[in-house]
Amino acid sequence: MANFLIVDDNKTTTNSLCALVKRRGHEALAAYEATEALRALETRPVDVVVTDLKMPGMDGMGLLKRIREHWPEVIVIVITAHGSVETAVEAMKSGAFDFLTKPLDNDELQVKFQKAVAQRELALKMERLSARIESLEAEDTYRHGMGELIGTSPPMQAVFQTIKKVAPTDSTVMIRGESGTGKELVARAIHQQSPRAAGPFIKVHCAAYAPGVLESELFGHERGAFTGAESRKLGRFELADKGTFFLDEVGDIPLDTQIKLLRVLQEREFERVGGTKTIKVNIRLVASTHRDLSQAIKLGVFREDLFYRLNVFSLYLPPLRERREDIPRLVEAFLERESRRLGHSNPGISAGALAALQEYHWPGNVRELQNVIEQIAVFSGGKEIQVAHLTPLLSPPAPVPAVARPGEDVNFDQELDNFERRLILHAYEQSGRVKAKAAKMLGIDRNRLRYKLEKYGIND
Repeated sequence: MANFLIVDDNKTTTNSLCALVKRRGHEALAAYEATEALRALETRPVDVVVTDLKMPGMDGMGLLKRIREHWPEVIVIVITAHGSVETAVEAMKSGAFDFLTKPLDNDELQVKFQKAVAQRELALKMERLSARIESLEAEDTYRHGMGELIGTSPPMQAVFQTIKKVAPTDSTVMIRGESGTGKELVARAIHQQSPRAAGPFIKVHCAAYAPGVLESELFGHERGAFTGAESRKLGRFELADKGTFFLDEVGDIPLDTQIKLLRVLQEREFERVGGTKTIKVNIRLVASTHRDLSQAIKLGVFREDLFYRLNVFSLYLPPLRERREDIPRLVEAFLERESRRLGHSNPGISAGALAALQEYHWPGNVRELQNVIEQIAVFSGGKEIQVAHLTPLLSPPAPVPAVARPGEDVNFDQELDNFERRLILHAYEQSGRVKAKAAKMLGIDRNRLRYKLEKYGIND
């Protein structure tokens, strides 16, 4: 179904065209002058405009040029008087999709309307495909290819059972757990086992964007919404229509954006930044956080009503130190993958080295284990991995901050900063103080790493 806007100062013609469009199963809105049409375009979603060229005030050519300037995605069909070929050619050169000549023929109208709808649907598909490709390329910085969820330990079996129960529903899910535990993998598993599996899986890493940029990523923006907005951009919510939307680290969303997010959860609708049109979406939302949101609510940095909207189903993902029996299988999987990537056979790992990995406290969780195995696979030269290979890569045990469990009495900000500083310092040292390598180990971009190094006073 498409949204038509019929523009003609002749009410009989306008009403007849609206009736024809509605009989074809589309929506139709009438406007009897160009200024009225422009007001409709500013407030209503429109796919196809059918406009007469001769009208009092602003004529059809003027309206066409305004539409091309401000709504380039809208298909425009112009109506000309019989024999006005030159005018029709001029309109086509100015961006009209097609033209009709008076007197109007119903069969010709239906064919051209059908072509216009098909063209609009194709343009929308291409726009969404392009935006999704762009969003995937942007996410490369934050993607942590940890493989599929692996684990036979009781904590992981509990996770698998919860996924199995919650995935077939359309309920919102909150995934709690420390950084690096694999929360995105859980979100993807929920999507893949849901009725929405054939739809898109779109994510936003909330901590990776400044507040203004985050809103543009979530909701999109219109051309001219702010300096540098040279064209319309579809937001991630729009791209996730009929699929699953994953809000990674939702605890880092600013309060003013939380209000807009609450509306999306309640009404499944929003406006792009700088826009007035209301966009409706059909999405299933999954969120994650490493923060204690109950403490964040007490501190006034997270909305309580938003928390309850997000926390319909809660899933706790345990840190690696709480499921050490899964380490051998994870090591095997990571070694196999790295061996294929490097083009040599799996070197295997000695019993002593495996025991050392199981005894380590893993502040960076599965992500840190993956990074360690990736480095070992390179430096071992295809030979069996020994304890000596591990020693330079594993930092001495440090006090482990309490995991974010509801009801715990911990100093939220202090524990979080201490943990983050140790994790960043460890990655920075293990990378030889090469920022690009450290950023890759941590799964963040270099600009964010530079900010964190300055914040915690970690000097070159």
